[in-house]
Amino acid sequence: MSDFSQEQVEKRAAIQKSASIIGVIVALIVGLVAYWILGSQNSGIRIGGSAVVALVAGFLVHRASFNSGAKSAKCANCGAAFSRSRTDRTEVLDSSSREEESETQEDGSTKVTTWIEEVYDVTETYTCSTCQDETTKTYKSNRRTGEEEKVIPAPKPAAAKGGQKTSGGDAEDAAPSGKKRSRSSRR
Repeated sequence: MSDFSQEQVEKRAAIQKSASIIGVIVALIVGLVAYWILGSQNSGIRIGGSAVVALVAGFLVHRASFNSGAKSAKCANCGAAFSRSRTDRTEVLDSSSREEESETQEDGSTKVTTWIEEVYDVTETYTCSTCQDETTKTYKSNRRTGEEEKVIPAPKPAAAKGGQKTSGGDAEDAAPSGKKRSRSSRR
């Protein structure tokens, strides 16, 4: 590691830190699940078994996460380890459309959710700190903005002539059932 530049050392440390955090979280979850599964055993076997399982799972996840991060930080051009990092990111709005989803509630009312669905063209630039090689990655990204919900009350049953109510229908029959979604496009 003595032949790494300061930037490479920092990149490696950042990858190591995130891999450690992920490993610890997974170890805790797996350890708790193992402790619960071993509930019928005596406390020594239960604690020891769950600790061993947690350590093994945490180590394997840490190693896989670190290797994945190290692979993505390796320059494809010169092969320098921990030298590739994102130097630029741009997002350009490609399109937006108004979306609507309606869902019938148990009481016969309808919950209507509206939002703007935005599609972005994203371009990320990665640069190698050793050979200065630049690579770009482009992809599309979707985002919901301006989400609003409102509840439309259930329709009241219509009264028949002479003040009598009609038979065979109630608020639930008058309300639409299930979820419905509509889209209107804007550019």
